[in-house]
Amino acid sequence: MNCHSVRESLGAYLDGELPVEACAPIEAHLAGCPVCTSELDIMRSVTESIAESAAVQVPTRLWTEIERRLDYPVQRGSKLRIRFLRVRRYALAASILIAVGLGAWAFLSLGGDASIARASTVDFSMLLDGLPKDAVAAFEKFLSRYNARPVLASEAKNLAPQLDFEIPAMLPGGFRLEQAYTLRFGDETGAAASYSRNGEFLGAIFHRPVHREEFGTHKDYECVIGQHRGHAVAVGDWKLVHVTDASTCHCVLSKLDDRSELPDVLKAVAPRSMPQSNSEEHPHEQGS
Repeated sequence: MNCHSVRESLGAYLDGELPVEACAPIEAHLAGCPVCTSELDIMRSVTESIAESAAVQVPTRLWTEIERRLDYPVQRGSKLRIRFLRVRRYALAASILIAVGLGAWAFLSLGGDASIARASTVDFSMLLDGLPKDAVAAFEKFLSRYNARPVLASEAKNLAPQLDFEIPAMLPGGFRLEQAYTLRFGDETGAAASYSRNGEFLGAIFHRPVHREEFGTHKDYECVIGQHRGHAVAVGDWKLVHVTDASTCHCVLSKLDDRSELPDVLKAVAPRSMPQSNSEEHPHEQGS
């Protein structure tokens, strides 16, 4: 046998699919051909690595579906295609193994730390753009963008157990809860609440820390409010303040003063949020 014919049979040989009499010439060739032996070693290494990853649960239909798609052209293909498909089969297996390995590495490296495993982005630009005209309408537009659904305050907390926030019935300064919401930020559940004090609106939004917050043309700046360090965007008299800890970004939209009323409001919606160190005070990247 030559290298070409041996390599066509390596997959079946490795899988134990060949009769004994067909194995003898292959083994004789392998004994004198380091190139074909190397290819067999690579295929065997991939197979053994997959076998050692038994803890990974693969859907039972996955291999059935892969086999079905691989086998279909085999029924009408040439020997060259058979070999190609076998190589592709091991390449596919190697790809799955690499993907599983990278996933495991990411999980072990990140340790499930919520401060690192952040959602991708939250777009506040539509909210900020609408503030000069109608703040309540802009807030409702933001809620609609993220598929908000009115719920009880207790339900909003139960639906987002990964977040740490409060939606009290009353906020310091006399703001009364109008409505609580559950939202969807991609695959993550968030929450929001609208408050009113004699017709004065205040909104609160809670979401997982994100890699990027989009503010459109509005400038984001760092701020210190009471015990919290955060960042804010001002539009006229309105200010959208963000205070972020390891699990939650607490966002408050209001016209409240940074030094008088706003610190107590932030403390009410983020009572367990600890002051952030300098390295953690602004974990977001501002959108362009």
